[in-house]
Amino acid sequence: MNYYLKRTVLVMIIITSAICHISAVKAQSVKMNIEFSSALHPAGTKLKLYREWPKRVLLDTGSLNNERKCVLHLTDSLPAVFTLEARKPFFNQTIILEKGVCSIALKADSQVVVQGGVLQNKLEQYLKVMSPLEKEWAATGSKYTKAKNLDEKLIAERENKEIAEKVQSARMAFIKNNITNSLSQWITYRNINLWQQKDLKTLSAWFLATKSTNHVSKEIERKLLVYERRSLLGKKAPSFILPSIKGDSISLDQLLKNNKYVLIDFWASWCTPCRATNRNIAPLYADLKSKGIAVVSISVDENKELWKKAVASDQIPWLQLISASMQSKAVLDYQVQTLPSTFLIDQNGLVVKQGVEVEELKKMLLNN
Repeated sequence: MNYYLKRTVLVMIIITSAICHISAVKAQSVKMNIEFSSALHPAGTKLKLYREWPKRVLLDTGSLNNERKCVLHLTDSLPAVFTLEARKPFFNQTIILEKGVCSIALKADSQVVVQGGVLQNKLEQYLKVMSPLEKEWAATGSKYTKAKNLDEKLIAERENKEIAEKVQSARMAFIKNNITNSLSQWITYRNINLWQQKDLKTLSAWFLATKSTNHVSKEIERKLLVYERRSLLGKKAPSFILPSIKGDSISLDQLLKNNKYVLIDFWASWCTPCRATNRNIAPLYADLKSKGIAVVSISVDENKELWKKAVASDQIPWLQLISASMQSKAVLDYQVQTLPSTFLIDQNGLVVKQGVEVEELKKMLLNN
């Protein structure tokens, strides 16, 4: 090895060592204690402390002493998200640990009092705001389950949708206000399967500045990729030939020849939001038809009699086709995952809108 090569290797070793040292400093762990007391658990109850995220790892275990108290220890990079668990009765508490000591007290009335750092206080405030909203959301869901007829279900479905939007809006507001700390990442991650595509795009933009260091941008991108793979927007609409409620066969090509646009709505008789969509489109149908916008419903009902009964009950005036399964070719071709699913197709056979809302149809009527 010549002199210059030796010197280059030496320099690389020095630089690598320096980088490793810097990384070690950044990842330096902190020692701290978690003090837990319970008025509901007997002495000897076992406790488990987990680092919850980005990967769940058991860090420490302990048990309540005769005074029904326990101190758990950890050495970890902070701040981070942890959970403390106990059984009989089941107890699970999320905590955001920072430097210092965190104490958790479970009172006789089941109230949990957590004393921690700034982030923990923010989390507690967030949970206090969210708790009544989530209870209201659950109540409307229960109301829907107990509904005895379609009208009651439609009312409960509308109420449930409204409160769901309030819950998601509150979550989004909290994340935006805490975008510079780990709480925003944690709340985003906890609800990763509940965000709609538009929410994910907003979250992606908010986390863009910390994309290389945060723990959620990759998850957001993964979920967005799933949406994009299922999207037919700008693509050729899959062709189909399906039986109508009258017994004849109808093709997409036929519909495109005679109309400026074709609005396809996948639905089912048992799908309450679908039935609501039918009723919301009905007042617009005559105007849509006059503007050259054909409305076509494709049912996935496996029971054709229930399909026909629902069409008659909802007094649906537009074309009714059936593709009698969520695993049928048309459903799979259009990558339908939820009901209702709507697609607006232009005369060239391209999907120009997907997930069309009634308000968008109203705007189309004004602009055409």
